[in-house]
Amino acid sequence: MGIILKYIIKRFSINFLLTLFAVLLLSFLIDTIESSKTISQSNVSMGVVLSFLFNKFEVVSISAFPIIVYISLIILLFDLHIKNEYLSFLTSGLNPTSLLAILLPVVGIACLVYFFLNDRVLPAASREVDRLLVFEFKRFTASWTYFYRDRNWFLGADSTIYHYEDIDDANMQMKNFEMYVCGDDGPERILFSDNFRYIGDKTYLADNLRIYRIDGERIEYQNYPEYRMRLQDEYEIFKQRRGRPSQMSLVELMGLIKLRERIGLDTSRYRYELYTKVVNPISLILLCLLIMVVFIERLYLHSSKNILYYGAGILLLFLFIITFSQKLSESSINAPFFAAILPLFFPIIFLIYFLLNPRLRSSSHLR
Repeated sequence: MGIILKYIIKRFSINFLLTLFAVLLLSFLIDTIESSKTISQSNVSMGVVLSFLFNKFEVVSISAFPIIVYISLIILLFDLHIKNEYLSFLTSGLNPTSLLAILLPVVGIACLVYFFLNDRVLPAASREVDRLLVFEFKRFTASWTYFYRDRNWFLGADSTIYHYEDIDDANMQMKNFEMYVCGDDGPERILFSDNFRYIGDKTYLADNLRIYRIDGERIEYQNYPEYRMRLQDEYEIFKQRRGRPSQMSLVELMGLIKLRERIGLDTSRYRYELYTKVVNPISLILLCLLIMVVFIERLYLHSSKNILYYGAGILLLFLFIITFSQKLSESSINAPFFAAILPLFFPIIFLIYFLLNPRLRSSSHLR
């Protein structure tokens, strides 16, 4: 059993590395064609170009990680059939369903690695790619908020919540600045300013400041063309870069959801991304389990050579469901949890069908 496990891990690792290399090579060729004009017209150093390519490779490889694992598994199963290696497993005393016990730990470890990379490495790499495109390559004329509008939320001292649309680091100035002073029941004071500039020592100059004081159902309003105010937070708190929901870690998403809930804003987009970070690795395990079960069922029917077609069909159908899930999350239907777990139903339903199939249950006697 130990020798077979080592052999399976070796073959799976080789398939994974070859598939990863093919994906990165294809990505490099596409990026070279698309970005050659941008890079040639930008007066940037080779270090910036290499940083861009490195972070882009990270984004591509991690984003494609589930598909790479799935394809590697299909190639492994196909090789087991073509080279008749599964027959040696049978003659050594193993039955087809024992393949599950051998392959599942391998797939499980790959899913754990994907969960870590997707939560810790991908958000930072994706944000860095956007930053380089905007500030170094000047690919977009829009400001940083082209990517981050409505995501720049920060928690300050005494549960004060800040938000702005854009920031000018050179002049230490924020555009369309908002501040929410919250109590136990929500915002007690809301401040809006067209331009909010830092002038030193936690002191800020606000242009066209509007102040709303909320006392139950009563709201008081004040307006100042220019107002100098002192906050409990330094300017450095506002220089943190926020990403799109897909560019945030679990901790960042949970923190942002908590802030938006305190001031009564919608959190469905962020909840969808939060749920998918957990659901995606589970989907990968279920999808790999499904193709393994299909392979065993095909072994019983002596038609496992068609595993490539079954694998491709399952993958295409699964990608279609994921696309539908994303569209559902962007629709007016406020059901982020249902949209996130929708891809799970496909492998679960088919797994139940195959596991209840008497042919599979009798495959333990197959020789």
